[in-house]
Amino acid sequence: MQQSYLINRRQVLRGSGAALALPLLDIMSPAIQASPQTKPPIRLGVLYKGNGVHPPSWDISGTGETEFEFSPLVKPLEEIRDDVLFLSNLDHTEGGWSHHSCAVAFLGATGSNGRNIDRQQPETIDQLIGRQIGKQTPLSSLELTCDGIFLPEPVTSYISFDQQGRAVPRESDPQIVFDRMFRGINNGSSKRRNLSILDAVLEDAKRISRQASTDDQRKLKAYLEAVRSVEKQIHDIDNKAADERFQPTSEPQFTRPVVSESFPARVKALLDMMVLAFWTDTTRMSSFLMANSSSRIVFDFLGINEEHHYLSHFVRNAGTKYITHFNMITQWHVEQFKYLSQRLASIEEAGERLLDNTMLMFGSSMKHGDYHSGRDLPIILSGGKNAGIKTGRWLKYPDAQPYGNLLAGLAERMGVDATNFGSSTASLEGLDRTMNYDFGVKDTGNWLATAKGKTLEFSGLVRPTTDLEKTNVYFIRLSDGSDVKLDASFGNLNGKRIDHYVGRAAKITGPFKQVAGQFVVTNIDSIELAR
Repeated sequence: MQQSYLINRRQVLRGSGAALALPLLDIMSPAIQASPQTKPPIRLGVLYKGNGVHPPSWDISGTGETEFEFSPLVKPLEEIRDDVLFLSNLDHTEGGWSHHSCAVAFLGATGSNGRNIDRQQPETIDQLIGRQIGKQTPLSSLELTCDGIFLPEPVTSYISFDQQGRAVPRESDPQIVFDRMFRGINNGSSKRRNLSILDAVLEDAKRISRQASTDDQRKLKAYLEAVRSVEKQIHDIDNKAADERFQPTSEPQFTRPVVSESFPARVKALLDMMVLAFWTDTTRMSSFLMANSSSRIVFDFLGINEEHHYLSHFVRNAGTKYITHFNMITQWHVEQFKYLSQRLASIEEAGERLLDNTMLMFGSSMKHGDYHSGRDLPIILSGGKNAGIKTGRWLKYPDAQPYGNLLAGLAERMGVDATNFGSSTASLEGLDRTMNYDFGVKDTGNWLATAKGKTLEFSGLVRPTTDLEKTNVYFIRLSDGSDVKLDASFGNLNGKRIDHYVGRAAKITGPFKQVAGQFVVTNIDSIELAR
């Protein structure tokens, strides 16, 4: 039977100076069934926040992969529990431990080559993916940001580096991103540039709608309304409170603004750009630098007056107020990840959800914001069911795994061979299946403390304090249930990388005193993993 109504999967709506890709429609189905390449593609979206986290407020707890409790900082994700995968015990084997190295290491899985922007850096995984599969889409990758450039260390302001080691420019204006994806910045006059893309393609949309089934008409209407909604957001940002503005007495020079007045609205519009880019298959690889690795953003809309980076140094700038403000920022970033996940989950694609065909990663390449530690990185995945990601779990590896193995595993699911990428040694195990790891640290019965003169030798489980006023305090649990208190200087704790041992059994020596019958160690002389 002749099926003249069929349209090609690569069909686009066309108008004067504009083109808009279509979502997957039933009207394409017979052609889809005849072609093995019409299965929805897998996408990868990455959200990065610099400056690390407050570990005691971040770390979740539990007894197994599905038996866990959400910590205060990730509490917003409890609503989408079944769509997220928490990862613990991923370490930088190279990179990390400094602001500039963390920026490169997040998608490079290796350290930076200096802190200057003109130094050649390693190619990052997003650019490797874009280089290998990007010819299938209008844009090989899409790089977004809502932060500026930290001029003293420019490399901290970039997480993407191309094959030549050059920093890949980021875009912070959602309107420019929209034009880049669908219109091209230099098409026609200023008036034409401001015309709605939907108006330009309306006639073509009507033609396809007449061919389509009722269900396809519904999908097409919802799709076009989503694009219109994004355009309206952009318009509202640029024209916020226009009726309250002072009316100029001379003709203005119309220059498109780089930054809108409303920071949260601009972030939401940029997230919607990522959604639209994936939905229209404009690109399959996108990154969003939400806060650079030495971010100076002031989150005044949260009632915070201190710079983000200052707050991240919550040991040297001790106090409940500062940690509370730092945690408010981290939680706000987590909420944006939640929004992106939910938005993708709300879009139908081939009978499933766009989120099922999209892997999202959120995190930082620094754990402790003040110690700048590169172990047990704060990383969360969502979506990706059709890429083989098994969500609804907390995957805590019993032994530290190279963070690069996660990047290699995500690239592999994009159809990209990332063997030997950065510091990776293999594709990370467990993303696709239950591992049944033992989450406990076994007490060997040898977690003891022995005084030898003025030195205390002791072994036990290292735990951070929950006292927000004394963030340089740690407790080491002994086999008898008592704790040795470790109350040393920032320089000593940072120099000995105490954060590297949190949640692990360590053997420590150092000078001590006794306070109310408790051992209090005032300096770490030596520290190593307990055997």
